[in-house]
Amino acid sequence: MKIDSLSIVPNSVFIASLNKQDYRIDAVNAQLFWINAPSLDSISITYRVFPFKLNAQVNRMKFDDIKNNFMTKPMTIDNEGNGKGMFDFGNVNYNGSFGRGISFGNNQDAVVNGVLNLQINGMIGDSMMLSAALTDNNIPIQAEGNTQQLNEFDRVWIQLKKKGWQLNLGDIDVRRNDSYFLSFFKRMQGISFQ
Repeated sequence: MKIDSLSIVPNSVFIASLNKQDYRIDAVNAQLFWINAPSLDSISITYRVFPFKLNAQVNRMKFDDIKNNFMTKPMTIDNEGNGKGMFDFGNVNYNGSFGRGISFGNNQDAVVNGVLNLQINGMIGDSMMLSAALTDNNIPIQAEGNTQQLNEFDRVWIQLKKKGWQLNLGDIDVRRNDSYFLSFFKRMQGISFQ
């Protein structure tokens, strides 16, 4: 039978008019086990308890509450034998690299670095040529440390060509080297059209 909700101090249990051979005490769980049940209709038990339970479970959250938070379904890619991979951009070719690095040491905190280099090249529709290059190096100095908007990339260059015209978007280099006196070089963000 359960005596208390707290743990009992060992050797502090005293039951009047009974021998110690007639019962056993589990002090940690505060339980009384009868070896020989008493013939009396009531007994008096005196004992001391700790201010806490010695084997109480302490956890911030119950496992049953959070078990669905981190179990995910595995990602499956169904190519259906077409050989196009995970993404299908049609006639547009893409290549590049994406990397994450963690650095840590004795005199510094852990730092996460990220690198993205992406080149895109191909035909859109039937006659428009697309060329693009995206570069992003996330360093720990940045407040958020991630890129969420297009203007947060380090370098963005997009070029659209069709027959006699060309449109450049993003980080553009403006050069004039054909003149002796007015040669200049300017790197800026914007749009140029030829």
